[in-house]
Amino acid sequence: MTRVPQPYCDDCLVPLTVRHLLVKYPSLIELRHRYLYRCRGRDSGVYYLLKVLGSAFLAPANDVYKYLGEAGLLPNV
Repeated sequence: MTRVPQPYCDDCLVPLTVRHLLVKYPSLIELRHRYLYRCRGRDSGVYYLLKVLGSAFLAPANDVYKYLGEAGLLPNV
């Protein structure tokens, strides 16, 4: 929404997006498995952004906040 260039992920060299941080970023796979395991598809193991951003997971001190906090990303959100 500003003229600031979009940030890029230093590890993956792709645009740094919500989807990338919450469901794609390879370096955070262990944290995703720990905190967001209920957001995966039953058969595919793929994380669904709609589930991750659902109201049940966005309550303070809930899974997404724990994930972002341990990843060191919460101050940037």
